[in-house]
Amino acid sequence: MLAYKKWTVARTDKEYAASVSQQYNMNPFAVLLALSRGIEKPEEIEAFLSSQYSCCTDPFDFPDMRKAVNRINEALDSGEHIAVVGDFDADGVTSTAIMYEYLRDMGGNVSYYIPSRHTEGYGLSTQIIDKLRDSGVTLIVTVDNGINCVEETEYAGKLGIDLVITDHHQQGKVLPNAVAVVNPHRNDCRLEFKDYAGVGVAFKLICALSGEDSRSLFYDFVDLVAIGTIGDVVPLKGENRDFVRAGLEIIRSHPRIGIDALIKSSGLGSKRVGSLNVAFSLVPRINAAGRMSEAVEALDLLLCEDYEEAGILAEKLERCNGERHDVEREIMAQAVENIDSMPEHKYDRVLVCSGEGWHPGVIGIVTSKLMEKYGKPCIVISEDGDKARGSGRSMEGFSLYDALSDSADILTNFGGHTLAAGFGIMAENIDEFRKRINEYAANIDMPVPVQHIDFKLNPKYIDRDIMAAIRMIEPFGSGNPQPVFGLYGAKLLAINPVANGKHLRLVVEKSEVRVTVMKFGVGPDAFNFRVGDFIDLAVTLEESEYNGEIQLSVFAKNIRISCLDENSIFEGINTYETVKRNETLTPDKAGAVLPDRNFIAAVFKTIKANCGWRYGVISLCRELGDDGHQLAKVLIAVDALKELKIVETDKGGIIRVLPRAEKANLEDSEILNKVRDYTV
Repeated sequence: MLAYKKWTVARTDKEYAASVSQQYNMNPFAVLLALSRGIEKPEEIEAFLSSQYSCCTDPFDFPDMRKAVNRINEALDSGEHIAVVGDFDADGVTSTAIMYEYLRDMGGNVSYYIPSRHTEGYGLSTQIIDKLRDSGVTLIVTVDNGINCVEETEYAGKLGIDLVITDHHQQGKVLPNAVAVVNPHRNDCRLEFKDYAGVGVAFKLICALSGEDSRSLFYDFVDLVAIGTIGDVVPLKGENRDFVRAGLEIIRSHPRIGIDALIKSSGLGSKRVGSLNVAFSLVPRINAAGRMSEAVEALDLLLCEDYEEAGILAEKLERCNGERHDVEREIMAQAVENIDSMPEHKYDRVLVCSGEGWHPGVIGIVTSKLMEKYGKPCIVISEDGDKARGSGRSMEGFSLYDALSDSADILTNFGGHTLAAGFGIMAENIDEFRKRINEYAANIDMPVPVQHIDFKLNPKYIDRDIMAAIRMIEPFGSGNPQPVFGLYGAKLLAINPVANGKHLRLVVEKSEVRVTVMKFGVGPDAFNFRVGDFIDLAVTLEESEYNGEIQLSVFAKNIRISCLDENSIFEGINTYETVKRNETLTPDKAGAVLPDRNFIAAVFKTIKANCGWRYGVISLCRELGDDGHQLAKVLIAVDALKELKIVETDKGGIIRVLPRAEKANLEDSEILNKVRDYTV
């Protein structure tokens, strides 16, 4: 399998960018970056690049907000026991924290409850309602959940418990009969901006409760709103952008005790905390509590007001995160082995793998990594006896939710959206599910993974001006990703392993300008390029401080050989996988990809002349003088050589020549015979 990405450069008009930047006195690179994100009108660009906050949505424009405020104020005035029920991810934990803290500070008789991922699952349940009733609760306020709790709401009502629901997930067919349902995704909501995280909706509720004091609340709680918003990967546009920008400022200047402890325990103490640090360091540690232990431990940390206790709690989350990493690596290795050991499914359009006892709190992360590795939608299923739970990840162009809907009759439950979904299934139905979802995919024009480029960049412009532009468009996240620049046609001058071979430091040159580029997570044995190659690099730029000096670093997200025919490469991959799935080719297509004896000999001689081939099959095409048009033919030739025991491929993907005493007969190759049969 080849995971090759389609490189797309955003459409930007450099002349228009220059004109706007000159007329409005704006950084030209910043204007280009705004254009690459679809922001085109000068006034919109100016607002996007402005450092001013514009949080202006009236909380009472949310459906049922007045009802929610009246019922909660009634409970506060009469001393009723209020329970805040949240969720076990970063969005749910931060939502619970701000709602609980606000109601507590208002003198409320309030408690919180976060379900256990392992024993209770997501959202409000009748069992949880029973527990809360037994503790004297008469009002439940949900945060980041509840929109589909129709039966649970009716059950609570029969017990004399009212519900105020705050959520941001899609509304189902029926709206719960709660006192209030505050959700921007209600069918009757008329808000212009609706893409709030659960924590954003919860924050709007406490703003409505506070009335004229809401502006001060912005600075009291926006740090938590920022973390939850980043953690839930909602678009960083509109008010979300303001939440995160302001929240990051608070975290950097006056972090609350729990967040400060988390920053220090995660190793970010000396770094400038940005949205990417939050996304890849703080959020995973908060999530790790719910995955490996109980989310309430993360909540306790965020609410903690004692430095010593916060340090202990932060270290506990650090251990949970370390355990999560270990479990993730183990499951990932088993999942890859599972996929590679199933030749009949290895080239499926949707990869489905399963394992007994795989940690259900980690399989979602593993699924994302598998999709990155194999370049196609992936589903990982954790079996527990006769029952199983699955998690799927996809890319634009293939809706997982629709695919699961097509197999709903063999699923015990499912939910999610286009790119990420989860489901339950009986273990005996996993094989049938794999078959069904791939039959569904066979009738769809399957997408390919994409490497987005903001714009091509000449290395001579990698300087402080472009870094200033990058800072202007922060924070980064969904809807406003970290800028990626294309360095096209650079010559690779040096490949230097660092950190005991875990990473690489590359030196490339273009237009007589040399650039040092870091490539993380790849050692020299897995690097598919050689000194002297002309390559394209998709890079990000970051600033770091070393010995009191600001340094600019370049990081490679993706690398490919220059001047290949991208469309031919994807066509070659698709044709090859069609053969491997035992699907038929047209006679013309089969004839075009069937390698003859001379072609196979040329492939073998190239491998042998290089003492084996360690640079990937696409680079092998280039070595044979091809720009990608003959990729399928090269792949089939290599397979034939492997079938005839002339070469082998090790786990690292290196093709090695095997010692052989007798001549091979190409007529004995199964794949050659298969393709030859298609030509008839």
